[in-house]
Amino acid sequence: MLRGKRAVITGGGGGFGQALCVWLAREGVDVDFSARREEDIEKTCALIAAEGGVARGYLCDLAQPESVSQFSSQVLHSDRPIDILILNAAQWLSGTIDEQSSSEIVNTVSSGLTGSILLTQTLLSGLRRSDGADIIAIISACGIPNFTDSIAHPAFFASKHGLSGFLTKLSAYLSKENIRVTGLYPPDFELTGLDAHVDRQTRIGERLVNGRSIWETMRFVLTQPRSCHISTIYFQGPTREDLAHQALI
Repeated sequence: MLRGKRAVITGGGGGFGQALCVWLAREGVDVDFSARREEDIEKTCALIAAEGGVARGYLCDLAQPESVSQFSSQVLHSDRPIDILILNAAQWLSGTIDEQSSSEIVNTVSSGLTGSILLTQTLLSGLRRSDGADIIAIISACGIPNFTDSIAHPAFFASKHGLSGFLTKLSAYLSKENIRVTGLYPPDFELTGLDAHVDRQTRIGERLVNGRSIWETMRFVLTQPRSCHISTIYFQGPTREDLAHQALI
């Protein structure tokens, strides 16, 4: 059901973003992605090309508005519509309000919030050319109201709460144009390889959520008929700190 669609993904040079690029390409999706390093672009493109998929990578630092603008222009250079936009990239920052520099705080908010807003704004013309587009954001549990069980810096929490608010308003606005907007709020999660299946014998709270479970959830959202708009998905699972504490008991 996804074959032939075109997806744009931020943060596709490594980790979960790279895995998303590969998994989407396996579904027959043409993938455009951003990354901050040329060598990361080459790695992701090589993985997808080795399996016969199609991918194009572009340098982009979401914390820099001019870089976002250049990435958008490159993506929109194609006449093909954008069917899927996945807002995945964000700079991680841990610690307390006293422990990080002002530049780190600005970069965290700029990459995780401002850059995603600007990119979405500029790519709307491509999304509107699709018969039915989807915007999916990886927000994290740090964007859930009253959640505090994380070592993330308050600026990281702020960027995720801001992204959550942006999606809520955007969803109401774009639903009239047949564009679905979905926010995913996963806790800490792990990647166990591109081909590994999720361990279905593990009980709740015994290990981190698997990244493949998040992908399979996204795939479910994307393959629903247009009459089904899933706006918000919460996941429940332990943090790395929870598991470390359990190991000491």
